[in-house]
Amino acid sequence: MRDTVDRVVLPKSQGNAWSEVSFATLTASAVTETTDNIDSPEQLSDALITITPSDNGIHTLYTDRVADRVVTQSASIVRSGVLGMNAILRKEDLDGIVQGRASTTDMGTAGNPLTSTLVRHSKYRISSNVTEPNADGPFHMQHHGFVLADIDDELSAPLGTYEITAGLSADVITNSYTKAPRMLGGVNVWENGNMTIDASDDSEGFTYAKDGIILVEGRGIRTEVLRRPNIGGGATSVFAYYEYAWGFRSSGNWSFSITADALAPA
Repeated sequence: MRDTVDRVVLPKSQGNAWSEVSFATLTASAVTETTDNIDSPEQLSDALITITPSDNGIHTLYTDRVADRVVTQSASIVRSGVLGMNAILRKEDLDGIVQGRASTTDMGTAGNPLTSTLVRHSKYRISSNVTEPNADGPFHMQHHGFVLADIDDELSAPLGTYEITAGLSADVITNSYTKAPRMLGGVNVWENGNMTIDASDDSEGFTYAKDGIILVEGRGIRTEVLRRPNIGGGATSVFAYYEYAWGFRSSGNWSFSITADALAPA
């Protein structure tokens, strides 16, 4: 998700929280030669968006004996802390999914397949809403592949009955989501395998404008190494940390969740 949202960096020496002022829209009126506009000013109304990033980390430990006996490539991966950093980025994505699922309105229905119509309609709910009509895109949707398989079935239905000419249906049959993202009705559709599926075989995804979800980054990914001579004849601890937080901008207007059937394709 990190590449599809509005990413901001919390500067140093500016406190622990990132803040942004949001102003409500004003209304203009017609003015004639006899209009006295002095006693009818518009009132400015603002709201403060505040997001406080927090640290996330992971600790891995490997003994010298293990490091000396694994193959060179594996040893390099272990020593560099790559696995730990991947785990932190995966947690960041999972936390972003939780944020997106907190959208005020769910346009989907449990047990029903996701359709291309619903994808398009979710985009229009964002781009043409009355309260905050300034979401110009780009627009994105995150959903589980089992859900997106139903859209594939919808778009490839003519296969075997009609000739499939170059276009979206042909692209679905040829590439599916290997060329992520796929553009559908003005929405960049992303397959996200980190989405959870509930006990009823449903999954909740979401459509959003890029500016609708904010990722505030504090201190970037960093690693610390600590020698542990008292463990296993000598060992090394690798600590990885990353400070971040997710938030909404105009929640309920610039993001909509979509629950749909996520039964595994047969």
